[in-house]
Amino acid sequence: MKSISIYAITRKQNLAQLSKMERQLSKREKPLKMREWEVDSLKKLVEQLEARMQDVCGLRFFYSFQIPRLGKEFDLLQIKEDQIINIELKSGAVSEEAMRRQLIQNRYYLSVLGRPIRSYTYISSQNRLVRLTNHDHLVDTDWEQLCSDLQNESEDYKGDAETLFQVELFLISPLTEPSRFLKKEYFLTAQQRDIERQILKKIRLERTGYYWFRGLPGTGKTLLLYDMAMKLSARQQVCMIHCGEAGEKWKVLHERLRRVKYLSDSEMISDLLTGSSAVFVDEAHLLSKEKLEYILQHCGNRPVIFSSDSEDMISPEEMDCGTAHALEQIPGIQSFRLTNRIRTNAELSSFIQNMIHLPERKAGRHFPHVTVLYANDDREEELLLKDAQHRRYEVLSREKGSAVSADCLAMVLDQRYFYDKQGYLCSKDWSVRRLFHQLNGAKEELMLVVKQNEPVYAALLDLL
Repeated sequence: MKSISIYAITRKQNLAQLSKMERQLSKREKPLKMREWEVDSLKKLVEQLEARMQDVCGLRFFYSFQIPRLGKEFDLLQIKEDQIINIELKSGAVSEEAMRRQLIQNRYYLSVLGRPIRSYTYISSQNRLVRLTNHDHLVDTDWEQLCSDLQNESEDYKGDAETLFQVELFLISPLTEPSRFLKKEYFLTAQQRDIERQILKKIRLERTGYYWFRGLPGTGKTLLLYDMAMKLSARQQVCMIHCGEAGEKWKVLHERLRRVKYLSDSEMISDLLTGSSAVFVDEAHLLSKEKLEYILQHCGNRPVIFSSDSEDMISPEEMDCGTAHALEQIPGIQSFRLTNRIRTNAELSSFIQNMIHLPERKAGRHFPHVTVLYANDDREEELLLKDAQHRRYEVLSREKGSAVSADCLAMVLDQRYFYDKQGYLCSKDWSVRRLFHQLNGAKEELMLVVKQNEPVYAALLDLL
């Protein structure tokens, strides 16, 4: 998406034509739904600027820009070599605190560019201009201040806005980046905030209930779960049960958060469950039905919040569907589904899903960051993997128990893998479920070396 002249898009014309012109100027992929009130606010802003400065037509802004995959939107961004100006538009009265919070959050996202940030909000119905100070106070300001900032003589950024904002810079894992989590150096996406709002509202009203949200790897489930635990632990103790192989990762949080008690699913103690105001279960898809029943039995009427991966594409014969079915059968449980893949590369995630369960029709997209190679014997495998390591791929071994997160991942699929009649990837003596989670650790590039297995090789090449 390119920056555009806000003067040009505020000339009198109907909204349909305006939308077409805006798309032509900004080069955005999809047409923007223009709203009357927003265009009116933008016109009034331009009128105020025209009364006080020359060459308003030459001002370039990224208009209604949204950070990919995060859903974070900015009304107006002027990005120059030496500074960034963010102007948010409001048509009617908004609380001071709401405006302040929005500008602080915007500044957090913009801070990754490493440039001074000037933050403003314009309320058109009141013709009021406010700015955020360096001490996070919201103050009324004069137009001369804004005009002076806008006329900064450094060069405008002429590239695409999307290339400036890499989603990985904003997302953290409480397990692998506990210090950033504890400092609250993160924000939830709009979808995460909506789910959290619904669950916490009901828990605070009723102090009971069962809640379950799930999604593909990379949709931010663990961050959402831990954020809710932090909020509910402000006054009372809560219990976090972590299933799987987190090991030492969550012990850092355990040492710092006094009111959040951490347990693995192998060391559940009834006293900790009954002594907590709420119980959180991470990676609930790894629970056995017996452990799930133990949790439900000892939690009584306390609220229990489950988080789990969606594994719909894994063969039913391999995946134990009992836990998911048991969760669905809990009386009164409220379920939610996270759909925005944030941490995971969307292209790689799509390929991995298609690889685990072959689509009936050929996928309509390309996978330029996936490489599939063939090895006829051990020596060829060794040489291909050595070359991958030389090119900074992390080579996953079948023996590694936990998933690895890395920019580039490589893995071998040998003759023990095959596709069944329904197109599910299966293995004679290995967990495809574990393979699925391991491969989803790739952030940028994925390499598969298929060894002595022409049917699987052919299927993967067909996907590509």
